[in-house]
Amino acid sequence: MMDGTLAVIIARAGSKGLPNKCVAPLNGRAVIEYTFDAALAARLSDAVCLSTDSAEAKKLARQRDIFVVDRPPELAADSATVDAAVRHAVSVYEAAHRHFRAERIVILYGNVPIRPDDAIDRTVKMLADTRCDSVRTVAPVTKQHPDWIHSLDGDKLCKFRENSIYRRQDLQPLYFHDGAVVAVTRAALFTEPRHAQDFHAFFGTDRRGIVVAAGDTVDIDDYADLRLAQAMLVSRTVQTVRFGKSAIGVGHPTYVIAEAGVNHDGKLAQALKLIDAAKSAGANAVKFQAFAAEKLVTRAAAACDYQKQHDHHSHSQRAMLERLELSAAQFAALHRHAQDVSIDFLATPFGIDELHMLTDLGVPAIKLASPDLVNVLLIEAAAATGLPLIVSTGAALDDEIDETVFHFQRLGAFDRLTLLHCVSSYPTPLGEANLGRIRMLASRHRVPVGFSDHTRESTTGALAVAAGALVLEKHLTLDRAADGPDHFFSLDPASMSAYVAAVRAAESVMGDGSVRLSDTQLETRTLARSHVVAAARIAPGRLLTPENITIKRTGLTDGLIEPRNIPKLLRRRAAVEIAPDTPITLALLSPETHPSEAANPIASANN
Repeated sequence: MMDGTLAVIIARAGSKGLPNKCVAPLNGRAVIEYTFDAALAARLSDAVCLSTDSAEAKKLARQRDIFVVDRPPELAADSATVDAAVRHAVSVYEAAHRHFRAERIVILYGNVPIRPDDAIDRTVKMLADTRCDSVRTVAPVTKQHPDWIHSLDGDKLCKFRENSIYRRQDLQPLYFHDGAVVAVTRAALFTEPRHAQDFHAFFGTDRRGIVVAAGDTVDIDDYADLRLAQAMLVSRTVQTVRFGKSAIGVGHPTYVIAEAGVNHDGKLAQALKLIDAAKSAGANAVKFQAFAAEKLVTRAAAACDYQKQHDHHSHSQRAMLERLELSAAQFAALHRHAQDVSIDFLATPFGIDELHMLTDLGVPAIKLASPDLVNVLLIEAAAATGLPLIVSTGAALDDEIDETVFHFQRLGAFDRLTLLHCVSSYPTPLGEANLGRIRMLASRHRVPVGFSDHTRESTTGALAVAAGALVLEKHLTLDRAADGPDHFFSLDPASMSAYVAAVRAAESVMGDGSVRLSDTQLETRTLARSHVVAAARIAPGRLLTPENITIKRTGLTDGLIEPRNIPKLLRRRAAVEIAPDTPITLALLSPETHPSEAANPIASANN
């Protein structure tokens, strides 16, 4: 019998505010899927189950291998209590898993898509360390503090609690349960209520709180909450993945990988030249493919049509790959040469033996090919290396990508993960590149996303940068006309140099979105912006009116008044005679005397 921690996700199909809100669409996913992410990523949770009466939520949970508890109608009604539903879920789970006993239960609401990343683990740890009965996440009460709220007697405001507190910092610190996480002991959960209204008996007597920031949790009850969650998810910063001196993330130069692949044709000398060409082109890394044909494919496996058309030496996939293998000794020589010319050396392992060979060499990261997105054994072995992981997603469906990302989360490798949007067509027609997918993947998974570029053009890298790509992978060859499966759609050295140059130009063009005024812009601002000038002679003491002032370019800025301040000027009088075409300055005007003017000086008039 194993005593452990069970995360129970609870969700009802019915809801008065937002029907079936747990499966409402949110940035391309169902709301409840974000709670699945959190539960599966928690390191201090041993098992996860879902208690629901929603058929769609059940389907989504089963896709993630989450145990589903069918919530009976009496526990799905508005009158049902949370603790009753959780007790039922625990009992059903334990009946199906006789070896497991839930000593700690984490209660997660399926309509909370946003919660602090470490909230579950922090809550479980406090429950275990303090041996209390329950722990809840709480957030500070801010503008809705009881000392600042009122009741209404008709339309008359009545203080909810008498006080004379004026400053926020003088308010008594108060906290509310934000709905992110509740953790209780088994003993507390199964405590018998003392009376019929003792709804919180399951919290026990020793109740603790973990303070999280106000706004870190979004509990969806209506459409406004849903819109808030959507905005927060969009604004979340994509993580940065670092390895060695390199970094992949927003604000860093695009990491360009020259994919030498198998374009060495099985010849070490040619592979060495590809490293030199990648370095000369300005790529950050050069990458090869590590495989043993005998272990990778059967003798009967057919080659793809594009491979048959462009590799005339091979009659099958096995024969083709045998011709293109490199030995461990050859990989070691390539790795040394890459170090000598100062370019990152990467390779894609197609098996666990090749993975170990590469880690023994000391590669800075592991790249997994699209076909291995569903290769659980290789994924787990790659995650176990502790290295950054770059994973292509060609020919993969959303649920397959989701499952792999979630698996990396469970393996503790999520913060090392980068995804590459990839179209597994060789070559990829421009109309099928689907670069909009880059931002979609980044928004969906909050990891760096790049583009594995199989087009024949040298301009698509720059377009991908504009679409949000943080990594680029592009095939490199010494001769596009050479016989072999990948030469024909790869770039030659000159084209690869143009590709990298276009990427760097795109980065420069894109900028970082902040406003910076160059010297040229400052000159244009000075010469092209208009200011207020006298349209006619204005005698001393005369009010400024629309008839005696106008807007003209003056070529000056100091002390002049911008057109946006004209409404304030129309309350002022000339202190001296002002000749036509004279720029208006505060020095030419009488002091403000109107009561409203004293509080609204033309403070922004001076540039």
